[in-house]
Amino acid sequence: MKHSVLSMMLLAASLFTLMSCNKTDYISPDKENEVENLKLIKTFSDNGFKVELFKSSGQLVVGYNKIFLRLTDKSGNYISNASVNWLPMMTMNMNGMIKSHSCPFSGITKTANKQTLFEGYIVFVMASNEPGDSWNLKINFTAGGQTIDINDKVNVVSTISQFQKLYTSVTGNDGMTYMLAFVEPANPRVGINDFVAGLFYKGENGDFPIAGNYKIKVDSRMPGMGNHSAMGNEDMIQGSDGLYHGKVGFSMTGSWVINMILQNSSGEVVKGESITETNPESSLNFKLEF
Repeated sequence: MKHSVLSMMLLAASLFTLMSCNKTDYISPDKENEVENLKLIKTFSDNGFKVELFKSSGQLVVGYNKIFLRLTDKSGNYISNASVNWLPMMTMNMNGMIKSHSCPFSGITKTANKQTLFEGYIVFVMASNEPGDSWNLKINFTAGGQTIDINDKVNVVSTISQFQKLYTSVTGNDGMTYMLAFVEPANPRVGINDFVAGLFYKGENGDFPIAGNYKIKVDSRMPGMGNHSAMGNEDMIQGSDGLYHGKVGFSMTGSWVINMILQNSSGEVVKGESITETNPESSLNFKLEF
């Protein structure tokens, strides 16, 4: 069963293939420096080929991760035209029983206005905990008629603390498991901020599709200051990128809870509650401090 689930997820990932590779362009490393504002996470290598993973913070975390990839051929040249797929898998040792699962992830596309970079996102749902629990990332790319399969472990750290929660998993009133990942604002500011999040659900085949046609109501509150609200919050709706977009307001710096209510296409509440004097926090929320 495990192998069939893996096969189905790999097939699904292949639907996100960047492009057919009728030709492959190779770019000399000394002519391109497109990662100067990114930090290297890890380098995968196999038979002379390399895949470098980059992120602005240089660290993979529980929740949303926008990841950039750079491919290198045996001669050390960057591959600028390729079909790229990936599959993250967590292996867990539960009292001697080995279990595995994946997590939400996007397809990989060419980064706009960059010759050597590809990009996508992965929403890791738990941290690595060696040696018991570990994430493995399988990367497959085809360039110049040759297909390369590379896989290795990657380290994922927890981001949850008293003042920060940028990922949550909940069971909805409909019995489905939902995953909500904070995307923006990466650098919150006082005032009205663009608010972006990814919403996914656990599928029957071990996959994690994007949850479509929902609405997320937003109510930002400051618990340390009488749980007061802020102006400028706007409901989140799904955009063309599959993510959910709205507005969130912050009236001052400090610790904030972004309370949310998830509604389906019929307007029924799937998860979350309104804030009242007796209910200071929704069961569906993000927390951040700035």
